[in-house]
Amino acid sequence: MDYHTKKLLGLTDKNFQFPENWLESRTINHLTTHFIHARLDYTPKACSKCGIKNEGQIIKNGTHKTKVQLLPLRSVPTFLSLKRTRFLCKECGATFNAKTPLVEENCYISRELKQKIAMDLARNSSRKDIARQYFVSDVTVMRVMKECVKTFKPNWNFLPTVLCFDEFKAMKSCEGKMSFVFMDGQTRKLLGVLESRRLAYLRTYFYHYSRKARLKVKYIVTDMNAPYFELAKDLFPNAQIVTDRFHIIQQITRSLNQLRIQTMNRYQKTDSLKYSRLKRFWKLFLKDSNSLDSSNYRYNRSFKRPMTGKAIVDELLTYDHTLKLAYETCQYLMYYFKQGKSRHFFDLIYSLDNRLPKWFRKKLTFFKKYKKGIKNALSTNYSNGPLEGTNNKIKVIKRVAYGYRNFANLRDRIYLVQGLIFEDVKDNKKKLQLSKAA
Repeated sequence: MDYHTKKLLGLTDKNFQFPENWLESRTINHLTTHFIHARLDYTPKACSKCGIKNEGQIIKNGTHKTKVQLLPLRSVPTFLSLKRTRFLCKECGATFNAKTPLVEENCYISRELKQKIAMDLARNSSRKDIARQYFVSDVTVMRVMKECVKTFKPNWNFLPTVLCFDEFKAMKSCEGKMSFVFMDGQTRKLLGVLESRRLAYLRTYFYHYSRKARLKVKYIVTDMNAPYFELAKDLFPNAQIVTDRFHIIQQITRSLNQLRIQTMNRYQKTDSLKYSRLKRFWKLFLKDSNSLDSSNYRYNRSFKRPMTGKAIVDELLTYDHTLKLAYETCQYLMYYFKQGKSRHFFDLIYSLDNRLPKWFRKKLTFFKKYKKGIKNALSTNYSNGPLEGTNNKIKVIKRVAYGYRNFANLRDRIYLVQGLIFEDVKDNKKKLQLSKAA
């Protein structure tokens, strides 16, 4: 075998010796398999057991045949059939085999194959697809994943100035119905995924961080979940709560949509035309009134005449006075919120019209409990948008894998796909280089 072939196959160890007929093809389980025959032989410098320097007391003592799985060659499984020289140390009486950097000791999968599996695990593909691609078992792929995640260790002495909290639905076997996820609000780097979002569980976890690290947190961006407020008050005394803007708008639009449905259902038996119109054009109700089309007329079958988006909403609001009043109230609230006018926003909340349904007013006066968080949301640019995007990625990871039964496996895969493992390895390498340079 010439040098270029060795380089192509990744067999550049100078201690490898290849016979003339080094390649053999066999059919195993109806699958063609390549076997590369080689011998590993060298003179050891010292005994690997007792560490004594070799001055002639280490002798060769036969051979030991092993099989190492390499990267598939042209989508064909490839193995290295390796005859390792066995050595005997006369000093301690121990025997040991010749070693090569191609593969770890007591392992049959090459380092290069493990690295390739790890890189594919960082992409969102199922473990079984990776196993089929490299002709290994799913357990082997999972074992590689566990080895990678061992390198990840949280830095208990550091927390960013902006923390984003949220939850996602993991699996039935978790302690609570929802799991917890948090990230850096400035760098958008995922910091951790926890099994439960319960207050006692979160308090125990965040107490691992030093007090100095927790005091550095200035803002916590979260939805209107009461336990998170208690957590921030107890563990992050310098932090201000920022209520996520998406959940504020969502609370307003859901309240309006619920009133629309109630109004629509009243017309189900009495006026089918009004019922169908209120049902069909629900999206226009939830739109900002300033973004409604008011110039392009198009023929509408429901009204049997050319209509614009604004004209349709105006027509539907004539069906019910309470619905019209609620629509105008919500539009004002969304306008004040987008303009950052917190005083006008809460003035309207405190002076809601009594003609509005009691349940509807209760949903809007709910914002009074989170007045500080909403004011901070209007005065800062922090939001949970990046974290919501991460939650969507987590859903895709679960869907590609057809679900998970073990939370630890799901968490490990999230860390790999989000790049936390390889970032951690890079950071460690940089630290080592800086320390050597110093």
